[in-house]
Amino acid sequence: MMDCYDADKKVLEQKVTEMINRSKDYIMQLEEGDVGKITDINERIFIRFYVTEKNIIIDEVQEQVYMV
Repeated sequence: MMDCYDADKKVLEQKVTEMINRSKDYIMQLEEGDVGKITDINERIFIRFYVTEKNIIIDEVQEQVYMV
């Protein structure tokens, strides 16, 4: 049986993956060593990541972000 935390974590992982996939053009413009940031104001999620030669490394994911 899956508890609520695991279910919430899977939903968040799916949303983050979707955000990254929608932002491929932006990510491709970044160079190795750059820090990227993606914000989805509808989902209220903020992602900060680092670009390596072949990957992006997610450093931070925040939920319930409010834009002011």
